[in-house]
Amino acid sequence: MPIKKSLKELIEINNIEDGMTEKQISILSAAIELFSEKGYEATATSEIAKKANVAEGTIFRYYKTKKDLLFAIPTTLSKVSLFEIFLDDFNEILNADYEHFETFLRKIVLNRKKFASETAPILKVIIQEIPFHPELRIKILSTVVLPSINKLICLIDKFKKQGEIIDIPSTSIVNLIATSIFGYLFLHYVALPELKQDEEDLEYLIQYIINGICKNNNVINNIT
Repeated sequence: MPIKKSLKELIEINNIEDGMTEKQISILSAAIELFSEKGYEATATSEIAKKANVAEGTIFRYYKTKKDLLFAIPTTLSKVSLFEIFLDDFNEILNADYEHFETFLRKIVLNRKKFASETAPILKVIIQEIPFHPELRIKILSTVVLPSINKLICLIDKFKKQGEIIDIPSTSIVNLIATSIFGYLFLHYVALPELKQDEEDLEYLIQYIINGICKNNNVINNIT
């Protein structure tokens, strides 16, 4: 989904009352795309203006400096509850009932791959800026990370009781799964999108996780 379209939809869905104009949305969208491609320092406001199809002076009418524009991105995304919206379908997966762990794992991996591929530029800027915005970090932690972890732990507990997963703390298992999936997606969609992906890579990732935490990975192998 194009950055401008996705950002505009998020703003409309959340009924933001800041009175953002079409030009302002275009500027933010262009900044997100260019900052994610070239980095903040290497991006000139003239380039942002050209991509947004506005005069360079229009940018400074909304944002006094380029740094103000940079800071406006996480602020705006925080207001539109970006992560809550993007996690709607993820929460559906977490709330569903699964007979086996592998079925659940495949759903998670494919869903997060789709999410990362559609939102990579926004994710890249957010990941870059989270360390500099404690309020955004706290918001993400409280509204997204902790609730998702709690649901994941409940699911892991269930699969442990069924005898599918090794008996180590469920929080450790969740951390291992999240690290494996996030690491793969971060590498391919944020850090090094040029890196070649083989069609078998996701299957290798799934089997890697299964081999690490499942007691008997031959019993339910390749469930679709």
